[in-house]
Amino acid sequence: MYEVDIKDVVRNYNLNKQEGFLFCLFEAVSNALYCSMENSHIQITINIKRQYTANEINKNEDNFIQSFKIEDNGTGFTDENFKQFTQQMYKTNHEGGKGLGRIAFLKVFDNIKIDSIFQEDNIYFKREFSFGYTRINDTKTTTNIHNNQTAITFNNIKENFREHTKKDIDYYEKELLKHFYVFLCYLRENEKIFEIKLIDDGGKESERIINNAKLNKDKFEKDVFTIEDDSMLPETDRSTSFELWHIKTKNIDDNKAFYVVDERSAGEIGNLDLPLGILEDKSGFNYYYYVYLKSPFFGNYLNESRTKLSLPKETKKENNKSVTEEKIQKILKEKISQFLQHEINILNQKNETRIKEILNDENNNKINNNKAFLYLLDNNKTKDDLIKTIRYSDNPQKILSKIRDFHEELQNKTIKKINIAIEKIKTTKNDVDFQKLENEIKECIQEVNAENLINLSSYILYRKYIVNLFKECVESCKENKNRDEAFFHNILLPKKSNNSIDANLWLLDDQFLYFEGTSEVAIEDIKIKGNKIIRELTDEEKKLLNEFNRKRLSNRIDLLFFPAERKCIIIELKDPNVGLDENVFQMDRYVQLIANFVKPEFAIESFFTYLITDNFNKYDKPGNGYRKSYGIEGFIRNSADVKNYDNDISIANQYSEVIRYTDIYKRANKRNQIFFDKINPPKTE
Repeated sequence: MYEVDIKDVVRNYNLNKQEGFLFCLFEAVSNALYCSMENSHIQITINIKRQYTANEINKNEDNFIQSFKIEDNGTGFTDENFKQFTQQMYKTNHEGGKGLGRIAFLKVFDNIKIDSIFQEDNIYFKREFSFGYTRINDTKTTTNIHNNQTAITFNNIKENFREHTKKDIDYYEKELLKHFYVFLCYLRENEKIFEIKLIDDGGKESERIINNAKLNKDKFEKDVFTIEDDSMLPETDRSTSFELWHIKTKNIDDNKAFYVVDERSAGEIGNLDLPLGILEDKSGFNYYYYVYLKSPFFGNYLNESRTKLSLPKETKKENNKSVTEEKIQKILKEKISQFLQHEINILNQKNETRIKEILNDENNNKINNNKAFLYLLDNNKTKDDLIKTIRYSDNPQKILSKIRDFHEELQNKTIKKINIAIEKIKTTKNDVDFQKLENEIKECIQEVNAENLINLSSYILYRKYIVNLFKECVESCKENKNRDEAFFHNILLPKKSNNSIDANLWLLDDQFLYFEGTSEVAIEDIKIKGNKIIRELTDEEKKLLNEFNRKRLSNRIDLLFFPAERKCIIIELKDPNVGLDENVFQMDRYVQLIANFVKPEFAIESFFTYLITDNFNKYDKPGNGYRKSYGIEGFIRNSADVKNYDNDISIANQYSEVIRYTDIYKRANKRNQIFFDKINPPKTE
């Protein structure tokens, strides 16, 4: 029986579902390793059993792990070990252990069965027992088998943890190697022979072995250093020693550094700026770089469960005379830099290539147009200054951030130079060195031109994405008949918006960028600079405008004004599947209403009207002066008089187009390509 209520302990124990099985596996292997330390040859076998249906033929990692058995040749469950296991729930059975393994076992599995052969007083015994929530059934008998061996079987994984065990054998091999690499290095250093065999009954290749031969492929270099601690008493040894291991490994797929206590990792070391990705040394050896820093000093600052290392921090009071985390990391940085000198030099030389790859990577250009910054590499001085800001340890996002900061700082410097040049020109005197001033101005102009290229390129690249989006919308509408004009409306000018500057009306014509506009607003409510455009109406006009319950000035249209030049643009977006018919005449009526009832200060001389739909061909050509438009499938009317309702006198002129959504894309793409050709943008492939 347990001395504590283990059911409550297990219930209250918090264990991540995703890591639950791995935690049990690691704890079981850890126990097996420590119990086998007296052996010259350590043997551990892990047998994984997956859950299959009765008629299932193909076994693979898509099946969850139902149980696993771990076998070792360690000391086994002697009476003393068995007593610790059952009576002292949180007391570890080896130095450095957490004592939480058996709690986790019952959190993840229904039942654990143990068969152990061990030696006591020169006699071999066999102990068999299983344990769950309530009791332990123990039998101990003598045996004719004269070698230590223990098998622990973890039965029936609980449902909450099953999904996360659907990993292949390579995954579990990699996780085991990563978790125990520190300890395995210790075994190798002490000339211990070890073998951890992993057998999975799923998949074609079901066996993996972690042994001395696997670690012998790696390269190890040992270093030692000390830190003087003046805060210690005079009669004590004031030096704190550290053992540093540089490891070049192909077994781990990352560059990491760890504090080590009792041959176990005690936490990752931060703030070291380790290189990213795989490295290559002078001999052509490709590797990842692992750093292990050992010292008994760390054990003084490790919590009881070995989950957190809290080293002393530097303070003004200590005056840097004691051993602190900052001091350790500073020395470690220097040691790493010395060890990786060749590799770091190579990485720094590749920074220009890295910058180009990162700026061209489409994944980095989905939101921001970073390709424009490639212009920074066209100027040798700018390029050199930028490269100096990039460290070999910077990840892509860090590099992008540094490039943006560099560009912003460059802009500020350029503006400052221009302002200085302007002030010099204002205060020009006879003793001014005009040649020097001219050179300064020339340099400023060159920098401004470079900035213009970056900013313009960024804008053109943005437009390219919008053009591609518009094209995809057109293609999508061919597949999805439920899509209507609102789909395009919100790309060109969002409904109920009056912000034409931030809209994408340049898809139709670049001059529309300068117009003040409205969208989806009734004619009678349209405002320019806060003032309604429609004049006061007489009672007779109101009566006629609303006759037959038609409320003509309540029609909502997409309309843009440019009163300073007495121009007005009306855009009618229709469902791509809607034909011309009434819509052509509807545009003409809108023009006449606005022209006749607009206030004098907003009088319009020229109207430009666009009807956009895809549902027409050459046989649908409207009358009233429309002709086939060159280069597209639409129609154009160059000029039509807009008449006064009362006296039939011409009061404005109207230009009209009937155009397809497809042709808008083609036109916009051609215009954008002209910009590309003019500015000679950096290559984006």
